[in-house]
Amino acid sequence: MGAALTGSSALLLGHLKPDVRDQVLTRLFSPTDGIGLSVVRQPFGANDFSIGSRTYDDQPAGVTDPSLAHFSLADDPTVVLPLLRQARRLNSSLAVVGTPWSAPAWMKTSNSLIGGSLRPEFYDVYAHYLVRAVQDYAANGVPVNAITLQNEPSFSPPGYPGMTLDAQQQKDLIDQHLAPALAAAGAHVGIWALDDDYSRAADAQALLSDPVTRSHLAGVAFHCYQGDVSSMGAIHAQYPTTELAISECTGGDWSPDFGNNLKWDMRTLLIDGIRNGATWITKWNTALDPSGGPTNGGCQNCRGLLTIDPNTGSVRYNEDYYALGQIGRFVVPGAHVIASTDYGDGSINTAAFRNPDGSHVLVALNSGNQPRSFTVSTGGRGFGDTLPAGAVATFTW
Repeated sequence: MGAALTGSSALLLGHLKPDVRDQVLTRLFSPTDGIGLSVVRQPFGANDFSIGSRTYDDQPAGVTDPSLAHFSLADDPTVVLPLLRQARRLNSSLAVVGTPWSAPAWMKTSNSLIGGSLRPEFYDVYAHYLVRAVQDYAANGVPVNAITLQNEPSFSPPGYPGMTLDAQQQKDLIDQHLAPALAAAGAHVGIWALDDDYSRAADAQALLSDPVTRSHLAGVAFHCYQGDVSSMGAIHAQYPTTELAISECTGGDWSPDFGNNLKWDMRTLLIDGIRNGATWITKWNTALDPSGGPTNGGCQNCRGLLTIDPNTGSVRYNEDYYALGQIGRFVVPGAHVIASTDYGDGSINTAAFRNPDGSHVLVALNSGNQPRSFTVSTGGRGFGDTLPAGAVATFTW
């Protein structure tokens, strides 16, 4: 379980008093004193929740830098990386997944961070640009475990950085440039494909159907915004040895009811996501302010795991936080999903796990409108419980 440490999230966390920030990070990442988040999806450069729009090698109009002589992580070493280092100290299992929203403008057909695609003559330069990001993060004490090729490569956002790459472009970039560049650098970093909506499952199919491309991939990541999680399940059924993930999903003010949001996250995102093959799940912003910002041209009413008021320093833990905690606190990295069934009329929805130490975890949600009693049976033993309508519980043994 995890979330993204966007520039907006990092700014808000950085403005907290040190003792409050320590407490918040502990509640996020500690496996014993928090909810044990173990994945951070880390934007490489600007996105719709960053302080301004920039990449790691911006140049004046008409100027290119194919040798990456001016490559720089900009303010990441002072804003983002200290928070990631602290998160790693709190959770030694923390994995960092880097994701770009746009190549530098001089590499793109639009000559802008907004819109356009990657120019073929810069494929190799862009691959080395991503390798440099991985290397510089490691040099700053934050190893990157994986990268996705491009956030939502089918979508060209009109108001914030983005870049389109069709399935063939993704294949060419992965097979001929990025995978060789990572190997040449000795960077043991997994490449995750797609990073786009369930509705783009055909693109995932196009990538995985090529055995060369499939051999270069650590997995395929999906977003929750369009389509249905069953599309990911169909990919899982066809390619059972390929790991899958849900790399982005956000709540927002369009649904202000805490109970309904908790139930949606637990059933549709987490339980259904896991049962359809997700091996890790990250929500979008770790923290936003009370107005759903600071924004950089994107969603105006999104919700973070936390709401931090920069004027008062108050911190509110939202339903997204508690949903992730029902699993993150109890299921550790390296666990296996094991079979479980829903109960009775299907109102008790479950996901079950076996941790590396042999312990078991069962997450159960009452998605119905009435209290429900049920029995859990395993290995000739069992126990019973009752959940109120809309309640979730995690059992361990």
